Amino acid sequence: MMPLVTVMLVVLLGTPSLTLRTPWLAPKGTLLSRAAALRGRLHNSAAGPEDVLPLELGTAGTEPSALCLECRLAVVVLQGEVAAGVSLASLVAEGIAVCSKAVGYTTTFCEGYVPMLMPIIHNILKTNKVAPGDACGELFSYFGCTTNDPKREWTVTLQGEKPPVVPVTPPEADAPRMKVLHLADIHVDPYYRPGSNAACSDDLCCREESGVAENPEAEAWYWGDYRHCGTPTYLLEALMVHAATNHPDIDYVVWTGDAVPHNMWSTSPEWNVEILRLVKNMIRDHFPEAPVFPVVGNHEMSPLDQYPEPGKAPDGLAADWLYEELASQWESLVPHLNTSTVRHAAYYSVLLKPGFRIISFNSMFGYASNMWLVANSQDPASELAWLEAELNQAEAAGELVHLLGHVPPGILAAERTWSREYNRLIVRYENIIRGQFFGHTHYDEFEVFHDGDRPVGVGYIAPSQTPWYDLNPAYRIYYIDGDRPDSTWTVLDHETYVMNLTEAHETEVTRWYQLYSARDLYGMEGLTPQDWQTLAERMAEDRDLFDLYFKNFVSGGDPYLEVGCDELCYQQRLCDMVTSSRNNLDHCNALLKRQKS
Repeated sequence: MMPLVTVMLVVLLGTPSLTLRTPWLAPKGTLLSRAAALRGRLHNSAAGPEDVLPLELGTAGTEPSALCLECRLAVVVLQGEVAAGVSLASLVAEGIAVCSKAVGYTTTFCEGYVPMLMPIIHNILKTNKVAPGDACGELFSYFGCTTNDPKREWTVTLQGEKPPVVPVTPPEADAPRMKVLHLADIHVDPYYRPGSNAACSDDLCCREESGVAENPEAEAWYWGDYRHCGTPTYLLEALMVHAATNHPDIDYVVWTGDAVPHNMWSTSPEWNVEILRLVKNMIRDHFPEAPVFPVVGNHEMSPLDQYPEPGKAPDGLAADWLYEELASQWESLVPHLNTSTVRHAAYYSVLLKPGFRIISFNSMFGYASNMWLVANSQDPASELAWLEAELNQAEAAGELVHLLGHVPPGILAAERTWSREYNRLIVRYENIIRGQFFGHTHYDEFEVFHDGDRPVGVGYIAPSQTPWYDLNPAYRIYYIDGDRPDSTWTVLDHETYVMNLTEAHETEVTRWYQLYSARDLYGMEGLTPQDWQTLAERMAEDRDLFDLYFKNFVSGGDPYLEVGCDELCYQQRLCDMVTSSRNNLDHCNALLKRQKS
């Protein structure tokens, strides 16, 4: 059994399973095969490389039920220390010792990350009456921990009755289209160094500080590496050049967050701002005329994931510095931007064309790795209430809407009540929401939203530009019903472009190519919610069709393709396709029955 404080720190540090976050290390440094680590990730549902994953039975010697109990006991211990007046400095020292000696992280990581995170833990416990079971149920929901605390139950008020559903009439073949570039999870690292150690014991390698590679196989590749490494600046430049050269007619760019790399132990407001400016300038240099619609990701904040409710955190822990920077940057990217909501909590709404509105929201207030939710999870920043009001006004004005977020609402790390309430908005405003666009998971996937048994929406989850980890760098192009009278503003098709890292390493040349077109490869009549539901059902009955999807799911990444997708992986991916709320697995179960029959 892990020491009590160890369990809590492991969880709150965002690393409940070192085995699954760092494939070449298990707790205490036990070596694992890379294939076993990838297979373990594929056996977990609805999560990407960004997310803390549930422990399988036997992993790290702890069952989920025991972990929930140990978490509650750990909270009691920490509360006792805070109540007894144990200083923050002492808690930091204790946390560093636990992080390095019990969990097995490097001294560099622990001495950098624990001092960033411990003040938040200390502030929450000192200023809030925290029930241990509730705190663990809120943070550990993906481990099966639960809470029945009434304060976790809240709803967003929906205005008016839902109008009758109006069928969407597809445009004529020769109708005008818009072309949209989707960038997601860039994670650029200016400190990437070819030939450096790509098999270090930290969450980010391929830097001079990563140490000397023990053998040639451990050396970082020039054009980026499949292992825990950031995106070389010149790789991102090559991607932008290809996208701009081959798609000079881009109408606008969607950028769904996460510019900052995974050096979570050494981020700072200054470092994060530097990276955000680097990426913003690169996008603007290559697409100087196109509007750009950004989204805030979990990596934009320092420390990682931790977005407090506006006005509820002391100056040293608040996100005001980030919101001010985003308002300044986004004002030059987003036309007609009202920066007041960006400065409040990094969300906004703009009318791009008459009758067509784009809304970008901050999904960090619905992300369970955000520890501030322990203090308050009831619609922090009143964001969903704001979103509902924007949708209601758009409905009254006859506008159609695209929604942009970072974390998809159906993943395991989505806060359960937030996920449910977001889904209620999608159902209520089905007639006007014509597209939802996310990133975060690094995979190429989709989520179908339902009203009962009827598909009512689809979330497009774009692949990442970063290879972190075991994926090919990729970008997405959408074709959208264009600017015309009675436009539906629906997605008509999408294409994904990739560069194979193995090939680039062996040939020393980058070759970007179209991996697939959704309509062509999957034989889809259109890209309506029903079409995506039908595709999921077809894949449940046709393993060969699913195998095509799996190749695209991992952006053609060779390490994943070598491991393959076994039966459990197959079932988990099917469930992900039809699960948009962590509170409702009915569509998952129905699809699995179809697959098994």
